[in-house]
Amino acid sequence: MGFLYVLEGLRSPVLDKIFGAVTFLGGEVVFVAVAIVVYWCISKRDGCYIIAAGIGGTVVSQTMKIACRIPRPWVRDPNFTIMESARADAGGYSFPSGHSQNSIVSLGGTARCVKKTWLRVLLWVLAGLVCFSRMYVGVHTPADVGVGAALGLALVFGLYPLFQKSGEKSWLAPAVFGACGLLSLGAVLYGELNRWPADVDGDNLAEFVKNSYTMLGMSLAMLTAVPIERKYINFDTKAPLWAQILKCALGFALVMAIRVGLKPPLNALFRGHLAASAVRYYLMVLFAVLVWPLTFPWFAKGCPMGKRARKALKIAGVILLLLALLAGAACWAVTKDSSVEPRDFPDAKNPLITPLGVTMLSGHRAGGGVAPENTMRALKNSAENPDYHLDVFEFDVHLTADGVLVLLHDETLDRTSDAAEVFGETDVDVGDRTFDELQQLNMGAGFTAGDGSMPYRDLHGDAVPEDLRIISLDQALTYLESVGDLRYIIEIKNGGEKGFEAADKLYAALREHGALDRAVVGTFHNEVTAYMDEAYPDMPRSAGVNEVVRFYFSALLGLKLDAGDLHYKALQIPTTDYFVNLGTSRVVNYAHERDIAVQYWTINDPAEMARLQSIGADAIMTDLPDVGAEVLDQP
Repeated sequence: MGFLYVLEGLRSPVLDKIFGAVTFLGGEVVFVAVAIVVYWCISKRDGCYIIAAGIGGTVVSQTMKIACRIPRPWVRDPNFTIMESARADAGGYSFPSGHSQNSIVSLGGTARCVKKTWLRVLLWVLAGLVCFSRMYVGVHTPADVGVGAALGLALVFGLYPLFQKSGEKSWLAPAVFGACGLLSLGAVLYGELNRWPADVDGDNLAEFVKNSYTMLGMSLAMLTAVPIERKYINFDTKAPLWAQILKCALGFALVMAIRVGLKPPLNALFRGHLAASAVRYYLMVLFAVLVWPLTFPWFAKGCPMGKRARKALKIAGVILLLLALLAGAACWAVTKDSSVEPRDFPDAKNPLITPLGVTMLSGHRAGGGVAPENTMRALKNSAENPDYHLDVFEFDVHLTADGVLVLLHDETLDRTSDAAEVFGETDVDVGDRTFDELQQLNMGAGFTAGDGSMPYRDLHGDAVPEDLRIISLDQALTYLESVGDLRYIIEIKNGGEKGFEAADKLYAALREHGALDRAVVGTFHNEVTAYMDEAYPDMPRSAGVNEVVRFYFSALLGLKLDAGDLHYKALQIPTTDYFVNLGTSRVVNYAHERDIAVQYWTINDPAEMARLQSIGADAIMTDLPDVGAEVLDQP
């Protein structure tokens, strides 16, 4: 830590920008771009070598992270500060440094493949600067960086001789990728089957398992595609320079489109299971290795066509390149940490806005990480727990077939309950069953405790405790109002006409229980937001999806947004879940200036809780209210 304090003292605005940019070179997108350019344009053998080193390095480093579970520097030493712009890419455990390993593999691996001395030196210098930048920005210690770099070097120099012989021994490359697949499969099984201790951070564990599935998908794709490409396609990497640029620009755009575009449908198909990541990357790599290379003979010939068509294609290539640069700049602008100095707003009229450094604690789905979510047991655990108290109860409501509002997050019942056993079918929509029918279910069947066990899974029928059965909104409010004058965040999950009906019933229930002014109602359905504004202007609500987008870009660009145009009391937003970085003090300050509270979901990492409190967050919704109570200064 002493060395990091020295670097912290050397920081300056100029150096911060330089090393903030340099550290980006160790990221996944840069690695993918380097591997693709080498494979498509320089040498298939060397491209395979870099990909294999990247897969092997990622699996080993990610396994070491979850096995060692060493926290980040600012977690170990609360007095140490990191560069806030680097925090968004510094999730997970600290040891070893994945960026350092990635930069050595991608940049150092490329240096092994090029012949010009000056280019080799430049690539190694850049790799070294990336390693140094991880310490400068404050996200890794020298030990983290040293081990990550050593791992990268071992792979770069260990695999290079093997792939040099792969031209003569065609079985070598598939053998290496087969070994990578076995290594990845081992990591998947380690993550999925190991009984992890209670102190393992759930988000970090999920990230490890996801990365293991990703590397498994890439390994299997390379194992499948390399022999097929060699036997049936055998493309030539050579082409005129402008054609190479066009080939890479178009191909990389398509690869990224597959990477991003397949995510929602595959996640839906696999019902959120992390195996979707393996399938997505498998298809992405197959496209890069087998499908797009089918166009390379045309590029190799200089894209033969008429003069006008060729000129138009060159112009289109330049435009595409400029658009890619603009897209990259836009991506950087919306994902970077645009923080400014957090400000206090003591004259705020909105009661949801808290003093700087004070943040309300909200139990997400009533504290669904410590008790079965959206159940009476979760409500009672959070309301009566002597170890902590919630300032805000957050839960979701759905309409049943007979028009009862019940507490439930998902549209279907499979994830949280024993609906498949009770009803004899899967994907049962809550809106297709009456409240009495739903009362048969065990809503704690899918709950996983901190030690990995599922304590309520085998309870069915009469054995299900009453506080694990589905509850209505009226039951929830009757209990909670008996506890005291609590605050609520309630999300309407239905859209369309059902969403309108849900809003009607929710408004009536809040008025009946005298809780209307203590609740903030939200929804992802813009039509329901518009309906609430028209029918119930006195019901406090959070910003709709379109309103959040408009608000964010107004804050980012410093545009005028009058308070009179804002019909919501709070922004209920994630930090970076949807690509855009909303977790910045710029957003918070801009909201508070307009008397809008900022409430973040779903924050389970203690370090992120502390960071959001430091930038002025008014409330944090967490599955782990026991953890939140230890971190946050509450009203």
